[in-house]
Amino acid sequence: MTTLLQRARAGLTLSEAPIVDVHGHIGTYAFSIPDVSPAGLVTVMDRVGIRSIICSHMRTMSAEMERANNEVLEAMQAFPGRILGYISLWPADKAALRAEVETRLAQGFTGIKLHRINAFPYTDPFYEDAHAIANERRLPVLCHTWGEEDSFREIAELSARAPEASYMMAHSGSSNEARYIELARTCENVYLDLTMSLCPRGLVERLVTGAGPDKVLFGSDAYFLSQTQQIGKVLGAKISEEDKHKILGLNALRILDRIRR
Repeated sequence: MTTLLQRARAGLTLSEAPIVDVHGHIGTYAFSIPDVSPAGLVTVMDRVGIRSIICSHMRTMSAEMERANNEVLEAMQAFPGRILGYISLWPADKAALRAEVETRLAQGFTGIKLHRINAFPYTDPFYEDAHAIANERRLPVLCHTWGEEDSFREIAELSARAPEASYMMAHSGSSNEARYIELARTCENVYLDLTMSLCPRGLVERLVTGAGPDKVLFGSDAYFLSQTQQIGKVLGAKISEEDKHKILGLNALRILDRIRR
């Protein structure tokens, strides 16, 4: 049997594995990116063998939420089923935030993306309705993390408050590796997203061993990072082929299948 790593090294598309990238982006940012078009992103996905990518906008770290979500919607409509959408939120007005979530879900968005750069904790009352809807609809919620104790504490609280939502911790293992593992192991609805430009040797193996193969998800952070580079950390990990398939897509598909439309 040809392994996933052997196929990748031979330059072959990973067509036999259902691959879902749970952490992507649409739009321009403050540095040069050769091709920021949705078509360019899908071209790379076709070459690698990635079925779908869930994207927020590059401006998820700013207050330009309406424009950002509109651009993600355009990409979703241009490539249905290939580009899925996270709703980006900025906590300025609670009623407007709830309306944005409800509007975007009606348009076919898949989940919610939250970032800490606005200095609002994920447990802030501004986000209360978003978490309530995520719980009601069993949505994935991708939270930016970078090993901060505040993030661990907040996500642990939210996982208990919204047990039907799926909380995904971006950049797992970026620092404080043991806390990521502990949270994913002890909270049934918390998952570890592998996006990170640097991947310390053995990180994937340690996350799988500590948290379990059902709790680890493939994400690339494209356009920030390359899908071809990011998928390599999974393909080259010293874990079973079965576990690689779980990380690359089967775990994400299980999360997506739970969503109440």
